[in-house]
Amino acid sequence: MTRSILALLAALTLAACGSIEESDPKPRLEALSAPGTAFGDTLVGTRKQLDFVLRNSDAGFAKVKPLDVTSIVVAGNGVSLSTTCPAVPFTLEEGESCFLSVLWQPAAAGGLTGELRVTSVSAESPQVLALTGTAESVPDPAAGVVAFVGTPNGNFGSVPRGDSKSVTYVVSNIGNADDVLTISGPTQTGWTFSEDCPDTLTSGSSCQVTVVFTPDVAGVSFPSALLITDAYNANYGGLSVSLVGTGL
Repeated sequence: MTRSILALLAALTLAACGSIEESDPKPRLEALSAPGTAFGDTLVGTRKQLDFVLRNSDAGFAKVKPLDVTSIVVAGNGVSLSTTCPAVPFTLEEGESCFLSVLWQPAAAGGLTGELRVTSVSAESPQVLALTGTAESVPDPAAGVVAFVGTPNGNFGSVPRGDSKSVTYVVSNIGNADDVLTISGPTQTGWTFSEDCPDTLTSGSSCQVTVVFTPDVAGVSFPSALLITDAYNANYGGLSVSLVGTGL
């Protein structure tokens, strides 16, 4: 094939690409957590979390217009929202995404009929996911449920280099059956943890997890979270405390 023909084909290809018009935005709101949009059986007073991703997908499309998000709302008794998305209104360009967490902490027994709704002026219709769950006063069938005693605080504040600060977290099995626990904590430089929890925590029993911050450098440190997991919350993010401390 001659150079002139190759040049002509290249020119035609470029012209064809330039003529492709932008498609409408392709919003996609999808569940990341294993249970999808179902909180399942949830003990009154405890909290479960479901995670979602919102993106303006470019899969299979040559060009996609920006997605102009005007509102993100959740509905349902005891439901709240946490998100990495910018404050509305905001725009997701082609292929961009942000993350949303829906938290449910029921105050009374009963069913949850809720929804997560994302609205955009540049999309034909809102993205809506139905949220379901059943709040119960006593687990049935019987189950272990681990919970923190009190409200845990993971901010260790400012600590001089060479000194230490320790915080002890008390966890209790508030369910009506024995509970098998898995505990992980920070192992980054300057952080250690210890615990006296048995592998199986009996119903009504408590144990302690102690985290120690001993900075050897100046600056803010964000280690991995303290995470306690049991069968009750294994698919809902576990029982966690985000940790932070500043070395002086």
